[in-house]
Amino acid sequence: MTDRAWGYWTKGKLDILRRYLAAFTTATKLRTSERIYIDAFAGTPENRDRLTNEPLEGSAAIALSVDDPPFTKLRFFEIRANAPRLEAYLRQNYPGRDLQVFGGDCNELIPMELHRLRNLNWAPTFAFIDPNGMEAKWNTLRALARFKSGRKYKAELFLLFAPPMFSRVLPVDGREVRPIDADMIDQMYGTTEWRRIYVARLRNKIEPFQAREDYLNLMRWRLETDLNYRWTHPIEVRNERGHIIYYMIFATDNEAGDRIMRSVYAQAAEEFPKMREEARRLRARLDNESMGMTSLFGDDDESLWAPVQQGERFYDHSPPSRPWFLGPDLPQGH
Repeated sequence: MTDRAWGYWTKGKLDILRRYLAAFTTATKLRTSERIYIDAFAGTPENRDRLTNEPLEGSAAIALSVDDPPFTKLRFFEIRANAPRLEAYLRQNYPGRDLQVFGGDCNELIPMELHRLRNLNWAPTFAFIDPNGMEAKWNTLRALARFKSGRKYKAELFLLFAPPMFSRVLPVDGREVRPIDADMIDQMYGTTEWRRIYVARLRNKIEPFQAREDYLNLMRWRLETDLNYRWTHPIEVRNERGHIIYYMIFATDNEAGDRIMRSVYAQAAEEFPKMREEARRLRARLDNESMGMTSLFGDDDESLWAPVQQGERFYDHSPPSRPWFLGPDLPQGH
């Protein structure tokens, strides 16, 4: 099977994961002997940069490479077609580790594995949930949040959330939404409340960017109010043209986790614009070379670097607000 090719944003996302996991285990090494890592969409072992063809270390390898101290229990979930190859690669390159690769639907398999791990629910737990689209279901997030029920801290979540993908399945040109697509979004949110945002968009009461913000806010609001996470941090992930393609939402109720990810996200927000511009310039050079053209400027000419575009913030934390369609909070007793 050929390698999977990814844009610069995947490298940026994985850099965040690598930095946070190293800090996560270091913060726990003096107080616990067990650390659990859950990877809901672990992918394949072969990955590469789509422009440079350089290999990219995937999330599974990143988690297994953390060593100060290491994770003691690692559970990876991937579709059946890819799981055997991923497991063979991991066992060959990380012998002796307590790892398991499960093939199938992670939304069905994760709750079962959490049940098997229930005697270790006191251990610090981190879950990376990185679907290609809208495959992660709310019931899975809830199972992860409840895994450590009765403990001081819940499992931390690092979740890819892609409201721009809604435009592919929620038409605004008069066509009906397919029931299968609406049901997928229902299961992703664990509620039908998102439909209020869609109706407002259909009626032109809100602009596309407002709908995107409302979809993001609703997910964060539910993570904090329904699953009782104390903090949710979203960072924008943009493609080479500057368009938001998804957000990475971090959810925690641990003060240390909140503090560490604020720092990691702030660093990433400084790096992302430069990474994007480097990718844009490299693509332009490769396109020119393929047509036999040569740039008049060197790759290091800072005068060609585009500034951060208006409206880009990448990361600027503020808590989610109560969704406008839920109405105001009622005083107690009403």
